[in-house]
Amino acid sequence: MAKQKINWKKVISREYGVQYTEMSLNSLSFKCKFIIPRPFCEQVYIPENGNESCYMDGKKWDLLAEEINKIYIEKNQNYEEFDKLFVKAGNEYIKVAREISDKNLKNLSNKELKSLYLKFQEKGLRYSPFIWMQFIINNFIANKAKKILIKKLGEGNKKIDKYYKTILKPDEKAASVKITDLAILWKKMANKERNLAYNEFKWIPCSDIHNNPWKKEEFFVHMKDFSITKEKESLSYNQVLRELDASKKEKRIFDIAKRSVYLKDLKDDFRRQGVFYGQALFKEIAKRMSINLKEISYLQEDEILLFLKKGKNVAKEIIKERMKGFILFFDSSKRLVCKTNGEMKNILKKFGFENGNEVLSKIKGVSASLGKAGGMVTIVRKVVDLKKMRKGNVLVSISTHPDYISAMQKASAIITEEGGLTSHAAIVARELNIPCIVGTKIATKILKDGDLVEVDANKGIVKILK
Repeated sequence: MAKQKINWKKVISREYGVQYTEMSLNSLSFKCKFIIPRPFCEQVYIPENGNESCYMDGKKWDLLAEEINKIYIEKNQNYEEFDKLFVKAGNEYIKVAREISDKNLKNLSNKELKSLYLKFQEKGLRYSPFIWMQFIINNFIANKAKKILIKKLGEGNKKIDKYYKTILKPDEKAASVKITDLAILWKKMANKERNLAYNEFKWIPCSDIHNNPWKKEEFFVHMKDFSITKEKESLSYNQVLRELDASKKEKRIFDIAKRSVYLKDLKDDFRRQGVFYGQALFKEIAKRMSINLKEISYLQEDEILLFLKKGKNVAKEIIKERMKGFILFFDSSKRLVCKTNGEMKNILKKFGFENGNEVLSKIKGVSASLGKAGGMVTIVRKVVDLKKMRKGNVLVSISTHPDYISAMQKASAIITEEGGLTSHAAIVARELNIPCIVGTKIATKILKDGDLVEVDANKGIVKILK
């Protein structure tokens, strides 16, 4: 792959360790040809600003997106099939993870642990492709719905955003919406109800193996920090359909868009619960390797299997280097390779990545929740940065996730590098009536903590005042 000239396209940037990054790369590779219509290995994760950024062959990514949308959206009868497969794979992943966590793992042999680890990985790899596929479908169908509104109402019509907000309101509630509803009732809830809520949602911060679930005290503070009221729905979905005089075909697009927004959040619920319950297995393996949960998340699958088969450990120095940043990619034999430290510079050069950030005079993005606001910038690149957020600040992040919500509700405005009109940031911002601009690509690179900015989400422009 390194010898090919590839037009790299940055797709996501996340706070992932090696273990989950491998799963992410494998889920679009030939290992998942059972569901991915155009699998490919021209993918690489590289360290950027303390996170791992995923770059893919732009041409192959676009062809994959085109094929997935053709199969599941353009051929209308197939979306329900995708929905069914998606939910089934997610539930099976959680089921296996829970079954493993309920076992008395410390009494099992390494051979028995290996069998459970392979089972957990297999179910994870069965589910993970749906994360990418839903990501692709969601963006496509949301844009398709927006185009219908523009065509029917005309460019610039003020009703477009009002209708769009209703159309993209999920038809069911995933955890990120449920926990917001819960926060509104929190002050009136008895301690028993609060404890039940904690047990239901404590897994939310588990984005990766090394991310700890909420402690009860943390969860209670998180919920107490909410200060929002439920907005009355001004326009129902059926009213929108009537006012638009939507055809059967148009209604189907809107129906899929609404359902897709729910599945977009549900995919994260499945993944994080799978990680949460899977932590018991990784903790036991890590204990036998004389390392901790965070350290084992920076091991490759083959390295864990080698220990469970032959007792061979990875040097802690290698793990520490990976924790500083790593490159993970498929070599010419389609084998996943992880490199760190001095090796990274030459690999980046071979792949055609240039060093340095582009300096631009202004920041533009997609208007996801209308309005204008100003304030001091708080950059959130990792979960640990959330504690920096203060009331009235402008939250600037690569993307947002369910465990960001208490920080988001403090914000006067939200700016993200990733995402579209149905991203987590967009949906939550619309619920909270906070101006939001998504898909800026460069916000965390240009802005810094303490900058004073004006966010014009009506125009999708961020102006640096000081």
